[in-house]
Amino acid sequence: MSFSFDFKAKAVLVTGGASGIGYATADLFSRSGADVVIADINEEGLKAAAAKLKAAHGGKLFAVSCDSSNPDSCTRLIDESLKLLGKLDIVCNIAGVLANGPTEDFSDERWLKVLSVNLNGPFFISKRAIPHLLESKGCIVNVASAAGLVGIPYGAAYSASKSGIIGLTKAMAAEYARRGVRVNAICPGHVLTPMTAGGADFGPGSDMELLSRLSPLTGKGSDPSEMAAAIAYLASDAAVNATGTILSVDGGQTAI
Repeated sequence: MSFSFDFKAKAVLVTGGASGIGYATADLFSRSGADVVIADINEEGLKAAAAKLKAAHGGKLFAVSCDSSNPDSCTRLIDESLKLLGKLDIVCNIAGVLANGPTEDFSDERWLKVLSVNLNGPFFISKRAIPHLLESKGCIVNVASAAGLVGIPYGAAYSASKSGIIGLTKAMAAEYARRGVRVNAICPGHVLTPMTAGGADFGPGSDMELLSRLSPLTGKGSDPSEMAAAIAYLASDAAVNATGTILSVDGGQTAI
């Protein structure tokens, strides 16, 4: 799908930019005239994504490797983004991991990894970006999930991390609304990405009838480009008075 926005002269940072929603978001911003830095822990995928985006759109498109669960790596990302772009107008926290399984069998290490990437990462990056967004009167768009709004069986860590993102989004929105920085989030349902394909194993003995209730009412998963459009809307001037907004884009998954 193709959506039209105008982000000329805007400086945008997109984490998780090597694939999925992150790549689609970088593609949309780049196509819409923005100068973009994409970041990802997957260096090989990051280089390939950057080359593809540059070939498609030209313009200023840069790739910076980052482990968003590491505070020092996040500091380097913000510093490097400022060197490359000169400023920051929009930060999109999209990098994430998905891991499922029965709670009683879910290892402490997996729990810590999911929370570290999905919740700590957006905090580390936002904290370091906000001083610069205050200068530009910019915005942050986080990617939460339908799993942060309703309980997802066999997804305790993922649901907890995404509920945390919703809380983080609202808290930062309240804190910075009067200082000109907007903070919003989208809550995707099932999106057809490499990450969701890799995290679909809920473990032996899973209650498939229970899991079937999580299907979108539209009967289909979403394309990453649809999530990118929702992110771009929240980052655009069309949403100038939207802050603390948690936008569900889930095919009706959380409607009932």
